[in-house]
Amino acid sequence: MPDTPLNPHPGLALIRNAYADSLHRDLAIINHAVRSELGPLLPAGLPRQEKRKPSLPASRKHPIDEPPPQETDNVRLKHLTAATAIAVLGLSACRQENAVGTDQPPLSAPPRSEQIAQTTTSDMQAVATLLASEKGSDWEAYSSLREVSWIDPSPQETIKGRYSRSGKILLKGLSVKDIPNGRPGTEYTTAKKNEGESTISISGSLSGVESVSISKPLYSDDYLGILKNQFGASHVSIIADKCPAPDYQEGAGDGAFFEAVLADKRPVFIQASQQDGGKYTGGFTVFDLTRARPSEAIAAMNCSRVK
Repeated sequence: MPDTPLNPHPGLALIRNAYADSLHRDLAIINHAVRSELGPLLPAGLPRQEKRKPSLPASRKHPIDEPPPQETDNVRLKHLTAATAIAVLGLSACRQENAVGTDQPPLSAPPRSEQIAQTTTSDMQAVATLLASEKGSDWEAYSSLREVSWIDPSPQETIKGRYSRSGKILLKGLSVKDIPNGRPGTEYTTAKKNEGESTISISGSLSGVESVSISKPLYSDDYLGILKNQFGASHVSIIADKCPAPDYQEGAGDGAFFEAVLADKRPVFIQASQQDGGKYTGGFTVFDLTRARPSEAIAAMNCSRVK
């Protein structure tokens, strides 16, 4: 009887892809730290120019007894016009101040709804809205996100069949702290930096984007508080927490899973975790966003509380 070949477990491919995406994300974090410290790399090196003596314009000297230039009629007319314009603007400003408290607001005041929208929209929310939309799988659609400063000009192949693209993004509600530069020995130092300055990586196959990962510097256990600042306090809920970190992530705390409901009522699911970046980094807090509920990941991490 011939031997029957064993079929590989379907979960092995998911683990392999997740490992490749994690390696590319870690590389993006390291490259971002180096660029922040040394600046962007020039493709052809620094340009070299030969020294040359600047040619300064010759200064014109007036004789002491030369009379000052007289103001012409055209110049006087321009001065009079400017003074009239300033007076009209001042009168208009006074009228607007006197109109405060009346039923009609000044014409230049923007609508209140626009002001609220501008203050509540976050960069993470904009990315999550695109991920959950009909164009969420389109690599090109992410190029139009004004909230992301892309480092990679296009998706880069990490392993065969897997692609990723990294950039920079800002999380709301975080303050300036001493951020380590990640260098060992005598080169180690810290710099005052906004803790919200994060690295973003979108990952998937050539056919489409599958997930988004956002990594901020320093460990943080306040996953829910950070996500509330991005999506609004009433739009984020916990679906699982007390998820132990892997043994190889030294110093990392427990992870958790969340659901965020967007403005169009679409959900996006977020896995929050901590990753060890070495003793010279202070660790990282990572938010992985997906369109589908990560039921397999929740079961694999043996979370103590699942809702």
